[in-house]
Amino acid sequence: MLIQSRTSDGITTITLDGAFGAGSGDALHDMLIQAAEGGTRAIVLDLLAVTRIDAAGLGELARAFTVVQAYGSEFKIVVQSDVIREMLIRTRLTTVLPTFSSSAEALASLAAA
Repeated sequence: MLIQSRTSDGITTITLDGAFGAGSGDALHDMLIQAAEGGTRAIVLDLLAVTRIDAAGLGELARAFTVVQAYGSEFKIVVQSDVIREMLIRTRLTTVLPTFSSSAEALASLAAA
């Protein structure tokens, strides 16, 4: 799992690349904490390059949401994979995690807020 981060205009985009699951959560958690403590107003988690996600990865998404909310930042997820989107729907994570099909859509939702 490759994790990259960039910040622009108070919004941090974290991009995941590869399989997301057991063993990937701590690195993501550390990056989320660093961004939130740095004063970012929103975090966009880009899952476009995620090849698969398991139950541990789904749990990490819920954990990520909780961490970001605790710091008072907004949290958005970008996902296009039908398989991953279906997993989010079946686990009802879409009821708490705002999901978008593109980074542009996620960023536009932040501008509208």
